[in-house]
Amino acid sequence: MLVTRQAFKDFYLVTMLPALELVIWNRYKRFPQQWTRIFAQESTKRGIFQSSQVTGVGLMRGITEGAPVGYDKPLQGFNKTFIPVRFGLGIQCTVDVMEDDSKLGIEAKKSVMLANSCKETMEVMFASAINNGFDPAFPGPDGAALFSASHPLVKAGGFQNNLLPVAADLDQTSLQLALTDYETMLNAEGARMSLPLPRLVVTPANRWSAAEIIESKMRSNTANNAINPLQFANGGLPDWFVWNYLTDPDAWFLCASPEDTGLLVVFQRKPYTRYWVDDETETGVQAMRFKADYGVADFYGTYGTPGA
Repeated sequence: MLVTRQAFKDFYLVTMLPALELVIWNRYKRFPQQWTRIFAQESTKRGIFQSSQVTGVGLMRGITEGAPVGYDKPLQGFNKTFIPVRFGLGIQCTVDVMEDDSKLGIEAKKSVMLANSCKETMEVMFASAINNGFDPAFPGPDGAALFSASHPLVKAGGFQNNLLPVAADLDQTSLQLALTDYETMLNAEGARMSLPLPRLVVTPANRWSAAEIIESKMRSNTANNAINPLQFANGGLPDWFVWNYLTDPDAWFLCASPEDTGLLVVFQRKPYTRYWVDDETETGVQAMRFKADYGVADFYGTYGTPGA
């Protein structure tokens, strides 16, 4: 909808579209984006970005005196192609409104909305990889859902799970079972992954349970005066956080640091702003855009349950 000066008669003075740049970026940077805590980021100048899984090699073998060394070779795993798409939104207003908006009031508020829209778009988009993570209709490169009991091991054969065998709400017992599963995952060649300790990712509805389970000195699920093992176990949990864009209130997840997961956002252009004026109509436009693709390149470094 085109905003005209007649709709805002109480604002007077002169401003220019570029002056709104600072307003947009101050708002955009004010609150860190949540998705960056579990998604790795890559950049590309090409129209596509390709990720390929490559297996490792097996364990070393003993060599008798004078015997040659044995050989092993990595195998190609599953591929994922990312195709960045441009997203954007603009706001129009007449030059008269800009000239009369003495304190950048109307346009500044609209600029804040534009920055919010960009952040909100990315959070909703990227969170969908997790929100759809239990649905076989959204398979990863290996043909299984992100959270599944049937991820094929390319070299070793068989399957690896990153899904709690019996769906359960977040409590001390279910978290301990999930951590044990996570820490004993096998990679494509059948060796232990030895992943770093994960962070617990929960919905706003699970904030209180997560705080009680992890932060309490004593066990949260018993009346006995027993210590909370998460406080004293080797390393405990490094972190936990609430991701506001998760849609299932009962679901919860374990995720490694971004560099140790297969969750990936590929930017061809990170968010940027553009301003221009249509000389014929003297209508100013401010727009914000980015060009990206996102998704699951590999399931490693993630573990989840939809809750009971």
